[in-house]
Amino acid sequence: MKYIGKWLLPFIAAIAVFIGMQFDSGLYTKPIGRVEAVKVVKTESHQDEDQNHDRLVKQQVQVRLLNTDNRGRRVTMHNTYSFSGGLDNQLRVGEQVFLDVNKGTYTLNNVKRDAILAGLLVLTFGLIFLVMGRRAWLTSISILLNTLIFFAAVEWEIGSKQWQAWWLFVGLAVVFTVLTAVFIVGFKAIAVAISLGSLVATGLAVALGYGIMAMTNYNGVHFEEVKYATQTPQLLFFAQVVIGSLGAVLDEASDISVAIFQLHETAKERFRAGMAIGRNVMGPLISVLFMIFIADTFMESVLWIRNNNSIAQTVIWVMGLGFAQSLISAFGIVLAVPVTSGLAALMAKIKKVTA
Repeated sequence: MKYIGKWLLPFIAAIAVFIGMQFDSGLYTKPIGRVEAVKVVKTESHQDEDQNHDRLVKQQVQVRLLNTDNRGRRVTMHNTYSFSGGLDNQLRVGEQVFLDVNKGTYTLNNVKRDAILAGLLVLTFGLIFLVMGRRAWLTSISILLNTLIFFAAVEWEIGSKQWQAWWLFVGLAVVFTVLTAVFIVGFKAIAVAISLGSLVATGLAVALGYGIMAMTNYNGVHFEEVKYATQTPQLLFFAQVVIGSLGAVLDEASDISVAIFQLHETAKERFRAGMAIGRNVMGPLISVLFMIFIADTFMESVLWIRNNNSIAQTVIWVMGLGFAQSLISAFGIVLAVPVTSGLAALMAKIKKVTA
């Protein structure tokens, strides 16, 4: 019973945080309201030129303000949502919403979802602490530091010159790798093997991808797919590849290095063992990256196909860059096997000789 209770604690904590976040409106300066009543005032069918059918529903919503000087005041507004729900939300009684105010008139901005996010965050870290024990503190600190460094780098990049952005993200990749490796295994030779293996494999993969694209004159690659980028989309794409593929490569390099350093064999046998481990893990890692890419583009692909775009056109314009990124990441995962196996076997041998 005690064992079961221990595993229930993260879920109980997540529920408690979720409930508590329902009363945090006073922490916001932006107006927040709770939906108290909803009435459907109009429903109409909609059909576009591609024969896609949808229904638009107009709601009359009564909202009670939860913060600002007008706390407690009730306001009425309208909200229109579609059954497809691509860019809008159906409001329900009990939901909290962010509001915009202009000359005393309130309009809907977005649904407040911080309670769900905070609850999931607590649940995630709670399970991490249960599974990893004391080492969970190191993992949590590593995640926190990497997140803070990333946001600081993005803030700095906004005001930097275009050519500096590439070197910024390259430096960011180095910091992420070294910091994570040190927190995983400590200040040891194995951390050097993990870091070097990850960085060398990722660098070779990006160089290989860049070389292939340059030799083919970027034929079939549409950098204008990079969302929200109006300048240097090519640079942002390769920066995205570096950061995106680094996680999988680092995971693989860690598995190989840790296993090799635990062996008491010759350098050649350690290298062979690392290659065997790498062959077993690189397939699942590539599959996971590909599934993440498919999940990221699935909704937009369906939208394109439903708007009379061919599958070939959808793949080129919606999935093209994703395929390229997945392929370059796969290069890194494959190259990490011999690179990390060789480095780890060599460093383990040096450590044994100097010990």
